[in-house]
Amino acid sequence: MTIAALLVAHGCDVGYTPVIGGIDALKYGRLFHVDQMYLRLAAYRAANATLIEHQAAIPLAQAWGGGLVASVDGMRFVVSVPSVYARPNPKYFGRRGGATWLNMINDQAGGLGGKVVAGTPRDSLYVLDVLYDRDGGKRPELIVTDTASYSDIVFGLLSLAGFAYAPRLAYLPDQKMWRIDHAADYGAFQDAARGRVDLVRIERHWEDILRIGAVAYGIRRGPAARC
Repeated sequence: MTIAALLVAHGCDVGYTPVIGGIDALKYGRLFHVDQMYLRLAAYRAANATLIEHQAAIPLAQAWGGGLVASVDGMRFVVSVPSVYARPNPKYFGRRGGATWLNMINDQAGGLGGKVVAGTPRDSLYVLDVLYDRDGGKRPELIVTDTASYSDIVFGLLSLAGFAYAPRLAYLPDQKMWRIDHAADYGAFQDAARGRVDLVRIERHWEDILRIGAVAYGIRRGPAARC
């Protein structure tokens, strides 16, 4: 009962007062002790890993998918109190500050993890962080995002890190695809493939590209993976 009360207090951002009661499990001292000792990030992540594993064993979830497809998307929240994560973004928060919860969920409806991001930067800057810092579950093979979590740089980094990337892009006429042979006929994609890949530049900077890809791959896997 103590944990249920604290989850309500945290989820509704109302503090202890509304959930304090007359029984021992709901007294302030008990609530404060459990909150400080057990409801911390490491405990939430461990609990989430157990939930992900249990969800993957449910037959209905297995019918939805194999856990190898994941979507990364940001949810915007207005933050009404001072916070290091609260930043202005008129598009989403008007004149107030806000934050983004960048969340990853797989095709078995398992929430693999997430990250709180200040409300100003684009989601795409943190997609790799979320992918490599998941709480549990299988490593996704196919990543789906919306336009806010997409950029050409992210597309390249995900490819170098071994992920297949399938962004859902808005404003398709404004998007540009890239070609190596400018004289080739790309059929239905002829007009869209108006960007040209400079192979000479890639060759010149290939070692740097591999280094960035290695850092992206190893950023959440410890020093041994980065060596």
